[in-house]
Amino acid sequence: MTAEISRLLFYLLTGLPVAILALYGAIIVYFNKNNTGTTKDSTILSNGGSSFEPFVSVVVATHNEEMIISKKIDNLLSSDYPANKIEIIFVDDSDDSTPKIISDATEKSPNIHLLRFDKRMGYSPSMLAGCKAAHGEIVILNDAGSFIDTHAISKIVSRFQDPKIGVVTGNDVILNVDEEAGKSENLYAKLLNFLRISETNMDSTFFIKGEATGVRKSVVEDIEDANETFDTTTGLYARQKGYKVVYDPEVKFYEYAPDTRSGSIKQKTIRAANLIKVLWRFRVMMFKRKYGKYGSLTLPFNFASLTILPVYILFWFLSLSALTFLDVGFFVYVWVAVGIAFLFLLVFSRRLLLTFLQFEYSLLKAIFQVVFVRKSHDKIEKVASTRR
Repeated sequence: MTAEISRLLFYLLTGLPVAILALYGAIIVYFNKNNTGTTKDSTILSNGGSSFEPFVSVVVATHNEEMIISKKIDNLLSSDYPANKIEIIFVDDSDDSTPKIISDATEKSPNIHLLRFDKRMGYSPSMLAGCKAAHGEIVILNDAGSFIDTHAISKIVSRFQDPKIGVVTGNDVILNVDEEAGKSENLYAKLLNFLRISETNMDSTFFIKGEATGVRKSVVEDIEDANETFDTTTGLYARQKGYKVVYDPEVKFYEYAPDTRSGSIKQKTIRAANLIKVLWRFRVMMFKRKYGKYGSLTLPFNFASLTILPVYILFWFLSLSALTFLDVGFFVYVWVAVGIAFLFLLVFSRRLLLTFLQFEYSLLKAIFQVVFVRKSHDKIEKVASTRR
């Protein structure tokens, strides 16, 4: 009887989550291949052309970026969007020469502005302050450590010809794919972008890349605080207002991934912690019919994958260890099957396996820091190797 109960528990612990993940996986694959109308509307884009050129504000938060800020300024000034219809706002709280370099640039380029704070603000408060000061109809969120494609701003703006769209987010191109850590990050980005295409086709995507994202000023002007992660907050606010949040793979930006696994884990932990916090803050949107598939599928799945799944995987292995003592004969075969699967992935998909393990470990660290340590993740120092 004890053996039968232990096997039943194993089947339930294994089968139920696998069935749920398989079902959602099938939904993701279906919507990835089927555009239901949320993604790019060629009619709108082809009719708009260059006639749709609203005033645009680019907002960049900076903190001790003296090594790359000149390169960043040159990158933004190289945009093909009309110079007389764009302003660039740097929100700075540095204690190095970054504000001096930006200030010198404002004298040469009148469309560059510096919003200076003497105390450390953190990313989200800085971005919020910059957006409040923006004069553009469209606000472009940008990151100091990334470099946008020459056509990125124009491509973002073109999507706003569709009045249903409130936020457009872009595609990250990893520059250091010749390094092992860069290859891992590139694989992670491809998997995430596959998911973002599906979410966009379903309704709206949850994952916002603050390195190249456009948002209507009417969305951000009502935001009073965003202590978790400002870019993701804009997407949630936009969906609350009835807009769609779309991912456009043609909106490209370039960045360096951390050059070590420890740096990558640090970066992913910070991102995950902020995403968990913002999902919890907007939990009232889950399972609400007014938010369509975004509320009924996208938000609950992302919350579960960021919080429940990593804990469940750990719980599954601990349970398997405990159940083994109740029915050694049966669970020896289970452990052998798990070992074979692990070795197979290690041999034939090593990078995928290591990327998955690194991601799940980062999630566990993030959960611990959010729930038990109550750690703030908005003022944590950047990973130095991403600045080159």
